[in-house]
Amino acid sequence: MTQSDLRIGDLARRTGVGAATIRYYGDVGLLPEAGRGAGGHRYYGPSHVERLTFIKRCRELGFSQDDVRALLTQADQSDASCEDVAQLAKKHLEAVRNKLATLQALENSLEDMIHACHGGRIEDCRIVKALADHP
Repeated sequence: MTQSDLRIGDLARRTGVGAATIRYYGDVGLLPEAGRGAGGHRYYGPSHVERLTFIKRCRELGFSQDDVRALLTQADQSDASCEDVAQLAKKHLEAVRNKLATLQALENSLEDMIHACHGGRIEDCRIVKALADHP
């Protein structure tokens, strides 16, 4: 073990990614296999920190595991064109915008139901009626 080697708990603290998730990323091939010490403990180096940070940021932005894999494949090819990455990011941005539009419609529906409520008894509740009447 060298000074730059990290055990899984150290890697977890440094990156903010849980140990179970780190193991999972290794199992599914997103994170390269860790070196093993004499006692069988996994040891991670600076390249693992960098890659795990990249994966974490991708996941924070909502990229799927398949998208993360594709982004990592591109990132590993320093002479590759950035166009494929840009296309993947554009596709993801479109999906995010669609989700935002859906959430905006949901917000408007909820606001309408709440504004229609004037208190009173539950049998006269306009929110309950709106929920029951909506297909």
